[in-house]
Amino acid sequence: MELYEEFLRWVPSLIILGVTIFVYIAFRGVSIEVIRFILDKLPLNADEGIASAVYKPGRLVIAASGLYSALNYSPWSRFADLPFIQHTYYSALAIAFYWIVYNCSTSTSYVFDHVFNKDGKRMDPAIAGIMSSFFHFLILFFAVATVLSTWGFNISGFIAGLSIGGLAVSLAAKDSLANIFACLVILMDQPFHVGDWIICNNIEGVVESISFRSTNVRTFGKALVYIPNSLIISTPIQNFTNRDRRRIDMTLGVTYDTTSEQMKQLVQAIKDYLHKDPDIFDDGTTVAFSDLNASSLDIKIYCFTKQTGYHDYMKVKERLNLALLQIVADAGTSCAYPSTSVYVEKMPEGAGVETSDVRR
Repeated sequence: MELYEEFLRWVPSLIILGVTIFVYIAFRGVSIEVIRFILDKLPLNADEGIASAVYKPGRLVIAASGLYSALNYSPWSRFADLPFIQHTYYSALAIAFYWIVYNCSTSTSYVFDHVFNKDGKRMDPAIAGIMSSFFHFLILFFAVATVLSTWGFNISGFIAGLSIGGLAVSLAAKDSLANIFACLVILMDQPFHVGDWIICNNIEGVVESISFRSTNVRTFGKALVYIPNSLIISTPIQNFTNRDRRRIDMTLGVTYDTTSEQMKQLVQAIKDYLHKDPDIFDDGTTVAFSDLNASSLDIKIYCFTKQTGYHDYMKVKERLNLALLQIVADAGTSCAYPSTSVYVEKMPEGAGVETSDVRR
């Protein structure tokens, strides 16, 4: 009889343990269904992602709560009031909470992606990784502080110690920290990306990588230049990759025997060609008889091409130059070249030539 009564006293605890084991095993599928019910507007992969973030911490909460409740409703309930048991239980709950936040702050998490990639814009992977690491550090810091506080420790000294240590580190690594913060500014502002053609601090080349300390630029002479990030954010940056057009600014010189009618024909023919060329913008184009130079009549050609890459840009210029040669030939004139004419009004006696026109 006494044995039966003792068994009855353990029944609530055994029931709680049984429910705990069942929920612990079935939590994976149940968590997905619950999240889908609460967040029914999210896509399926979002449900899976959030469930993965809460799966292990959730099982920790189930196990800790089940064991603590079973102990509290058992004949040994007096042990549930022990400070060690209570501190352990509340520490497990705190760890589970920060564990969930930690998982959601991972750069590959749906929650992180949803918060920081809104309006169709995508965050740079480098920025996402750095922000994720920063949040992880903060979460671990608060998790440790919360657990220590749960066990009755005075965390003010812990925080003060970290502050003093952080101040010492910041003073010792001032330049390095300046480069790190400059790296964050570069990644957030995005004046350039890896692969862009830039000029910075009189260094011209293609960006190969962006690290915490420096930005590596490969010059067109194939030299690799390491530019400190703190120097980059304090100097002007020219980004040629981001431009939507590239300028063509040239002068066509024809000989002085070209008539005014031929000049009008040349100018109009060049305008017509530029207007028909699919790689030339219509706006901003200027073709004009600009100067009477020392040895040529100059036609100024100013326009913008849609091709910004060097290879494609040179192809457009080559096609334009060939077209200009044909236009000049069709007009019945020729391109000028630097020359000097010497006119001798009177030759010395006995030279055999009265006048001459010598060009060199």
